[in-house]
Amino acid sequence: MLYQWSIIDTFQACLAPDQDYRVSCVALRLLGYLLEYDTAPQAEDGSGGIDGVWHLLETQYPSVLKFLIENTAGEEALTRFSCWFTLERVVKYDDGARWLLSTGRCADMISAALKDTSTYVLTAVCRFLVAIIENRSIDAERITAHDKLLDTLLESISLYKLIHTMMTDQDSERNRVAGLEFLWMLADSRSDRGAAFLRQSQLFFSYMDLLMDDSRLVRSRALEILSTLLESTSHPLNILGKDLASSHGMELDTSEDQAKVECFKFLLDHDVHSLLLLTDSLKALHVATGILDAMIKPLHQYNEMHGTGTIFKDIILSTVLWIIQALQETSKAHQGTANAICTGTIVAQGTGKLAQLLNQSGFQDIVKAQSRAKPSRGPAAARGGTLPKTVVLSALKALQSLATLFPGAVERSASINIVLSVLFDQKLCSDQRVFKACLTTLPSVLKTKVQNGQLLDEQVFGEAMTVVLGLLQRPATGSTSLKLILTAIVEFFTDDTLGKVLAHEKVGLELANGLGLKLYDMEWDVRDNVVEFIGALFQAGGPDHGVEWALKHDLLESVFQKLSDEEAYVRAASVHAFETVMRDARGWKGMCSKNLDERLSGQLPSLIRDSEAFVRRAVLEAMICLVSERESGTILMINGTDLFVDAAFMSRLTLDDSDWEVRIRACEFIAAVWEHCLALDERADYRIRVSKRLKDSNNEQIKDDTTVHSKPSSWWFYDIKGDHILVEATRDSSRMVRLTAVEILKKMKTSIEQRIGSLPSSSPQNASESEGTHDGTTTASQNGEGEGSNRFGKRPIGEAADNDGSTTMTTATSEYASTNIQHPHAKFYAVLKSLDFERLDATTSVEQLYEEVLNVERVEDVVMAENENPNDGNNVLDCY
Repeated sequence: MLYQWSIIDTFQACLAPDQDYRVSCVALRLLGYLLEYDTAPQAEDGSGGIDGVWHLLETQYPSVLKFLIENTAGEEALTRFSCWFTLERVVKYDDGARWLLSTGRCADMISAALKDTSTYVLTAVCRFLVAIIENRSIDAERITAHDKLLDTLLESISLYKLIHTMMTDQDSERNRVAGLEFLWMLADSRSDRGAAFLRQSQLFFSYMDLLMDDSRLVRSRALEILSTLLESTSHPLNILGKDLASSHGMELDTSEDQAKVECFKFLLDHDVHSLLLLTDSLKALHVATGILDAMIKPLHQYNEMHGTGTIFKDIILSTVLWIIQALQETSKAHQGTANAICTGTIVAQGTGKLAQLLNQSGFQDIVKAQSRAKPSRGPAAARGGTLPKTVVLSALKALQSLATLFPGAVERSASINIVLSVLFDQKLCSDQRVFKACLTTLPSVLKTKVQNGQLLDEQVFGEAMTVVLGLLQRPATGSTSLKLILTAIVEFFTDDTLGKVLAHEKVGLELANGLGLKLYDMEWDVRDNVVEFIGALFQAGGPDHGVEWALKHDLLESVFQKLSDEEAYVRAASVHAFETVMRDARGWKGMCSKNLDERLSGQLPSLIRDSEAFVRRAVLEAMICLVSERESGTILMINGTDLFVDAAFMSRLTLDDSDWEVRIRACEFIAAVWEHCLALDERADYRIRVSKRLKDSNNEQIKDDTTVHSKPSSWWFYDIKGDHILVEATRDSSRMVRLTAVEILKKMKTSIEQRIGSLPSSSPQNASESEGTHDGTTTASQNGEGEGSNRFGKRPIGEAADNDGSTTMTTATSEYASTNIQHPHAKFYAVLKSLDFERLDATTSVEQLYEEVLNVERVEDVVMAENENPNDGNNVLDCY
């Protein structure tokens, strides 16, 4: 295929100097994939084989290889990235590694790429270095020539020295982050070869210096590397440079479980312990919290696999709670409530050095006092230092992870009381991030109190909901805080046990009353959030208890009152809420029981004339839902004051509305009416009833006293002149409106054709009836009175009756109008057949519109050509 399609020749042409750099980049990345998935047989000397991609490049296309080397430092970042992407695939070949060595430029290329300003280029070169390491063997007995080549390549780069120099460069944060990016990518490979390189290179031995770096980015990346190493390596202390085998008299070949136990113990009793001793440094406290968070997932992983490390979860949890408690500053206004919720200092579990330190009398008071002091010197003072809220955020994140992975330990602790006490801390919760973290953590912690479908402590849940209701009813609670509170309440409803308690107990009534008051808040966005919350309970897959609670406390009636709110956003949110409710079977049943379906349809005519376009969009979406989801178009015709059966109004709404999205939704509403009419026509009892009336009334207008409408269902679509409106919409000024109209007309044409094919053919049993109907229809058609009979006949479209009773197929529109066609949609189908859908599709295609503009005249002839008259400038708009 390489030879038949001349693939490499094409790549070479794409790399020409005058080629667009984006084309060159695509060619380079495709070349990289060809190298990666090259299936040519390997030669005996380890090269790529005579039919391989690499062999062709090296022997016949040296210009491609030259382009790779020269453009690793090219002008465009995308070009540099693509070159390194391809070079990453080259190192798996012996000849590829040998070629890289022969260039003599690898060290300079890699050094420049690691300091590149583009993150993508940095990532690509790190992957290149990881590829070299991953292609090396770590088994001394299986060293091959390829391994020796890669070792030589690494030595030529001086990779150890280069990365170490960058990680210790205190003058450049970018260099330190770049060095850690390489270490993280190597650790994330989760391979024995990567772990062996990290151990031999000793690059992460100084991890504590990196964790205490002044740069937040450096500290964050170092913590990510530590967490990954704890998850993926069996002996992490060897990589951290803290091998305790010799000092503790342990055997060098300790088991994996024992190595993990020693690692967790060292991190807690040495690293975290030493950081907490730095009581005057909140940065040290933040790093200690980060180490605890990094240990949680690896601890759970090994607990599940080997049962190792169960003794550490309690000390980690108690330390996290201790830190949160030490940083609280409860105001006097809430002192009594906070004390009622949480009393006493957290007691750390365990017997190690860390537990002894935390349980030391007065130590928490020292940390609490120092946390309120501002740094007086150093770079941290210039930036304001690490704030207590930053440490609390990290601790709450760790607590949420513990609640998810170790629910039993969290259930036995004072976690709920600690989180609730933070919610009372006005200084901490003045930051929306802390407030959000608390309300996100609270449901996770409360769910640990549920076991086997039973709530273990209803009193604690009641206290928690009292706190949440207090926050809800607080006058200072704005729209952002309210939205966070309502999100937490949704989480309560999603739990079957907590949701059941919330829906049926007294606290549910108090919650409903509180939200009812918020619906009349002075701030419109508060009212908007409450309406959206009620509607969200009825979304597909939503909590059953939430729906039950909303219906029980008649919250839909409260939302209905907001349809006439003075703020347009609230009106639109209310309509959207009802649309969501109508889509839910339980919500629709609740609406019908309160007669809200008819009352809502009575409000829609005034809302469809709203001055704001987004309100009109919401109304049309609700109307579409009524017609298509609930087949309740009758409600619109009864309570819509004839507005939605008025052809003139629907024409203005669909064709003349100032908002193109409203026009799109109007087209979709007409399409929903069409589907609604077809569905009614398909019902056997309806068709039999209509046929009987046609016969009894001698082809006069249908009058039905037993049903709601006085006309056949298909007349609604034609009464609003949906056929004419949709055809006219194909000439709308908005491309999206034209596209919607064309797609709808295509579906209608297909629908009519399918109905024609499904109509039963005449049988001897009804031959006389068909003949009588045919004769009567012919007479009526000649007198201009046969429209009603034509709507419900069974002869396919285009089949006209001759005088002798035979049938002929006609196609022209005039023939449709003049012949006897026994089908309700004959005229509309004739119009659809006359439409040039190919041309209409072209008017809606973005590519076609661009082509029409650009192909007026050749750009190089009109725009780029020099004018012979020096007094006339080249007008770029001439081509248009």
